[in-house]
Amino acid sequence: MDSRGEHASRGNAHRKRGRTPIMELFARCPQNPIITSRHLPFKGASVYNPGATEHDGEVVLLLWVEDRKGFSNIHVARSRNGVDGWRIEPEPILADVLPDLGYESLGCGDARVTYVQEDNCYVAYSQLGPSVGLAKSRDLAKADRLCLIFGPNNKDTCMFPSKLQDHWVVVHRPTVGELEHIWTASSPDLINWGSPHAVLHERGGPWWDGLKVGAGPPPILTDQGWLLIYHGVKAFSGNLIYRAGLALLDREKPHKVLARTPGWVFAPEAPYEVNGVIPNIVLPTGALLRGEELWMYYGAADTSVCLATARLPDLLAAFQEEGWE
Repeated sequence: MDSRGEHASRGNAHRKRGRTPIMELFARCPQNPIITSRHLPFKGASVYNPGATEHDGEVVLLLWVEDRKGFSNIHVARSRNGVDGWRIEPEPILADVLPDLGYESLGCGDARVTYVQEDNCYVAYSQLGPSVGLAKSRDLAKADRLCLIFGPNNKDTCMFPSKLQDHWVVVHRPTVGELEHIWTASSPDLINWGSPHAVLHERGGPWWDGLKVGAGPPPILTDQGWLLIYHGVKAFSGNLIYRAGLALLDREKPHKVLARTPGWVFAPEAPYEVNGVIPNIVLPTGALLRGEELWMYYGAADTSVCLATARLPDLLAAFQEEGWE
């Protein structure tokens, strides 16, 4: 049995016994962490927060890699089964930073990738603060920068895979003072962005997502609306913990929230999530829908890349559970 078959069978075994408990929606891959700095074909400090897609029959991850000097870049990894046997490119996909691209002087990372004219978003780092850049690629070997679409401070941006009302739409997370909510913006041409709407607010107080929230993988279209996986952050005595929750957005007006999980659905529990460069982090940034099974790729403790799976019907059914918004 190949790695994918073993992972799928072990991951779903507990779901065959009946109703899925909310806290067991996602099953961790037994091979976790699936990519660490030891897998890199060069010396690197850490690897995490991957964008995910499929190309030429393979799973492709866009890895956020930090080198030993402290600078970041995006490297492509390919695998036939999406679990192991990763082939990681030694050169970054966004190579040859031009002198006039000072907004990437400290590197780039945190890529989200959407199959829509082969465009993807990434975060550019400089002394000016994190900004959101847009790039496109036809082969996921090299990418061409288009432009910055949001200035600092902004992160966690991903694009909807199809136009809505003749406009492209993204979710993003601007920082305004101490506020870090999830917003949408739209564009007729992928260059000029406007029509801002605040979508998911940080909930404040003791909430698990009270300090800040940020979008994860690109939204997934379902018969109930757009499924958005997002991360939320809470502070405990100065320490932060990152968990994942779910929201359901309207199909035509994605700034309208139909449902949102009051509690988290995935939290740092495994040793590789609790311990690392920054402990207590699970941060989903890539997702693949394979039949009814959702493969969620996430960064763990700002140190490694991991995989967890869930059945899409279970995720949608969770919104109907008692006590869920």
